[in-house]
This record gives sequence, C-alpha cells and structure tokens, in this order.
Amino acid sequence: MRRRSSLILCAVALLLVSGCAPTPEPEPPASATPTPSATPTPTAEPIVEPTPAFDVTCEDVGAEMSALVGASEGAVEQNLSRVSMPNWYPGPALHAFPRSGGIACSTGDDERSWEVTIVPGAQTVTDGAATRGGWWGEESRCEDSGMCFVQVIDGDVLVSGLVVDPELGGDDAPRIDEGLRRLAASATATLREVEIAPSEIVGVECAQFLTAVELGEDLGSEVFLIDSFGGWGIPSEVYQVVNGARICHYASSESEYESQGYLTITSLPGGAWAFARIEEGAAVDIEGADAALTGLDEFERPVIDLRIGADWVRLTTYEGSGISDLAPVAEQIVQNFTAGRPAPQ
Repeated sequence: MRRRSSLILCAVALLLVSGCAPTPEPEPPASATPTPSATPTPTAEPIVEPTPAFDVTCEDVGAEMSALVGASEGAVEQNLSRVSMPNWYPGPALHAFPRSGGIACSTGDDERSWEVTIVPGAQTVTDGAATRGGWWGEESRCEDSGMCFVQVIDGDVLVSGLVVDPELGGDDAPRIDEGLRRLAASATATLREVEIAPSEIVGVECAQFLTAVELGEDLGSEVFLIDSFGGWGIPSEVYQVVNGARICHYASSESEYESQGYLTITSLPGGAWAFARIEEGAAVDIEGADAALTGLDEFERPVIDLRIGADWVRLTTYEGSGISDLAPVAEQIVQNFTAGRPAPQ
C-alpha cells in the first residue's frame, strides 16, 4: 500500500476501563504528637519501556533478515515500517506492539524494505482478527512484484513479515518462511508472562476526548465523528483490541474516503516511553498536559503530541480543515479527559 492523501483507517473495537480505589492509610493514635515536616514533593512516575515476553530482539531479527535478503541500507528501527504505511500509522500506532509484550522491527526505503513483528497471545490475536476479516491463516508467498508476505505461528507466538525487494520471486518464499519460523521458535522457547502497564485511556469513547458538536462549534460547520472503518489486519488487532487504543476521525461527512478530514486522534496507552522517542518537534505549553510537542508527521500533516500522565495522545489535522492552530483543540481535549467528564451514554 503506497502513501496517499485519502485516509486509510481501520475498524475500532471497544474495551472497558477498570481500576480500584487505594487502601486508606490508618489514622494515627489520638495521643500521638505530630512532628512538623515539610509538605512532600510529588515524584513523577519513571518512564519505563515495556518488557518483551521473549528474548528475541530487533538485533536478532536484523541478523536473520540480513542472512535472508541481504544487509539493509539503514538502521533497523524498533517500530512498524514507515515505508508505504497507511495514514493512521504515524505516531502512536507505529509503537503498538511493545505494549502487548511483542516487538516490531523494520528498515529500508521505497525500493527495498522489510518489516517483522512478533507478538505473544497468537491464539487470541488471530481469533479476534478473524472475526473482523483480518486473519486467514498462516501463509508464505512471494509475488512477481518482489513482495513477500509471511504469517507463521509457533505455539502461542505469531510472527508476521513483509519483505519488498525487486529481486525476490516465488521461489524465495520457502527460505523466508524458514527464517521467520526460526525467530518464532526462539521466541516460543523463551516465552514468559509480562505485565501490561495500566492506563486511563484504554477503551475510552472518542467522545470522551472530543465530541463532534464541540469541534463543530469551534469550526462553525457540521462535523461527523467516525470511529468505525473498513479494513483490518494484525496491526489493527494489536493497536485497537489488545492495546485498547482508539482511532477517532472527525470529518465533513460520514464517509472517511469522500469527506474533508478535520482532525484525527490516535493514542498509545502507557506510551510515555514512545513519546520520549520523538526526535523532532517544538515544545508547546498545553494546559493540563505533562508535555506537548508540535510538528509535522511523515505525510507533512500538522500534529500535536501530548503526554497525559503515562499515556501518549496525538492530534493530526489536514489541509483544508480550517484548523490553523491545534493548541486550543489540544487544550480542550486534555480538559475533557482529565476533568473526568462523564462518558456519553
């Protein structure tokens, strides 16, 4: 799939937010004499990257892929591929796999590239994707166009690979399959339980961030909120179902393909670690956010990235949207979410 201006998005699944109240501290004895002390300064929670559920790393994946298709021109990135990505990938979605205990590794350019993802919970992931038309079983095939697609399962580990190389053909599928199965076997041999960090934004309704009416009032035009889209796949399953993240698209009509896009909200629950990896962007003050950066994404679209506690939320706008400054919208979204506005019924 090549980059293009029309928004290519996927269906959204809802999860529920759960939590528990803290245990109250016991009252001191009435006879105790209080000791004067300074008010303690709150300490921010450390930003920690998720721990993979196995010992296979992107360095291991890079070594295997170099043996299969040759050394890559650039460094191996620890995220989904930026080459020919769908329009909802930039930002949080690129880093979806680590939250689920998996890894995503990629490298290359428009001529030669590869992407490999490894994720635990293969049965749950593939069963869920199958119900949404995003899983048709294991496959290993290379087309004459030089594109190879591989999906293999070993125990409860799913490995997916996409290789683009004009020198590849149908006869290359078996050896690429074997290489990815070696990675799958290594992951299965070291598989372990991992704890997924809690998050306040798992499965929240899009309208909890911003309603179509609120944005419409700001723009002076009717706005439609789209949160259900055509198309699915393993990345969608991991991002939207396993992670409980959202794709919220605000547009001029109910069709994401034929309307003027105004705003898209994407997120990464517990994604403060990935927010810290953003290499470009200017700091901006957004009331209520712990940190905020403004800049352009890979499609040259204006964005604001917000860190709200441990979570990463991105706002993306479009040419012709009428939104010249995302900061007021960002402040409204932070206020709506952090103020605890009741979820819409």
